[in-house]
Amino acid sequence: MVAMGLWQTAWGLALAALVQLGGAPPPQPVMEGSGRSAYAIPSDGDTPILQFRTSSGDSVRLLIDTGASRSMVSQALIARLQLTTQPLNAGNFTLAGAGSDCPTDPPRQAVLPSLQLGALKIRELAVLVMPKLGVPPGTDGVLGASALRQLPMLIDPTQQQVRFDQQLSIHSAPAEALRLPLQWRDYVPLVQVSDQSGKSTLALLDTGAEAVFIGVPLAQRLSPQSPPSGVEIQGFCGSEFAVERLFAGLSVGDITLQRSPAIVTRNRILKDLNVEAIIGQPMLKNRRQLWLLNRPDPVLLLW
Repeated sequence: MVAMGLWQTAWGLALAALVQLGGAPPPQPVMEGSGRSAYAIPSDGDTPILQFRTSSGDSVRLLIDTGASRSMVSQALIARLQLTTQPLNAGNFTLAGAGSDCPTDPPRQAVLPSLQLGALKIRELAVLVMPKLGVPPGTDGVLGASALRQLPMLIDPTQQQVRFDQQLSIHSAPAEALRLPLQWRDYVPLVQVSDQSGKSTLALLDTGAEAVFIGVPLAQRLSPQSPPSGVEIQGFCGSEFAVERLFAGLSVGDITLQRSPAIVTRNRILKDLNVEAIIGQPMLKNRRQLWLLNRPDPVLLLW
């Protein structure tokens, strides 16, 4: 199984870990009822962060991350909630991320107490407990795709609000909404993108990514619009340097990114997932997003 995500932090662009575990698929929590809530965003970004409450009134702040197959939390949250952790039975554990000093020991795991968001209740949410978690300050972890695929989700940046509701469907979006068919790979949603020649490829569609990340082969098929500049990517395994520049010619459905910044990286996450890009908030932050990940044929509608 795979857990991954991309975040931008106050100290630079952070490329979080790709966690590969042998064995069963990610455990799925129980999500009951419906919930609507305002969300927060980082001071320097657009990734949505929800504040849940436990039955004892404790606050748990989780970033909505479609790019993470597993929900993950910090050790600080486990200590604050006084939870016990268990060793992870991971026969084939590997961790890939920015930098060259990746830990080899698997993380521990825990089950969070029931979380509430309005009338929505999440029970039996299994999480990986990460010694380092590159999320915005004040955030306790990420709510990954294994949870987000349980209920339809509407993210409305115009109102800075999220809604989880079984009643949401394709008919909840206007007729003119852009419909993007998705496919699952390693428990995360992928979308088809194309370069300026019309050649199609796959990208991870990631609410937890503050940037667009592309591999070198795709960068060579796009039209650069600015000189390159160096950026430092921080991650679980230290740091690495990459190149940022403006590109034109990358299309997602009817949306073509013109003179849009992208980070060109050789990080192994792209290779391990067999995608050429990670599409994040630059495409999502100004559009209402109806995520229907619970369908047999998952789809994202944008308008």
